[in-house]
Amino acid sequence: MKAMPIDAVLPELTGALAASNNAVLVAAPGAGKTTRVPLVFLEEDWLVKKRILMLEPRRLAARAAAGYMA
Repeated sequence: MKAMPIDAVLPELTGALAASNNAVLVAAPGAGKTTRVPLVFLEEDWLVKKRILMLEPRRLAARAAAGYMA
């Protein structure tokens, strides 16, 4: 899998969410927020019996990301 800019902060992000129920992630377009982060979360033990809520400001981007991750 090709490295993305968001990869550098994923350990910190998953650690923060293991300790708390929420976090805000801000990164440049194309960094991997929509396509990489949810897939990484699926591997985390703290996600068991929880849901991922993603807010995507553009419908087209949301549909494209859903198709890509499916």
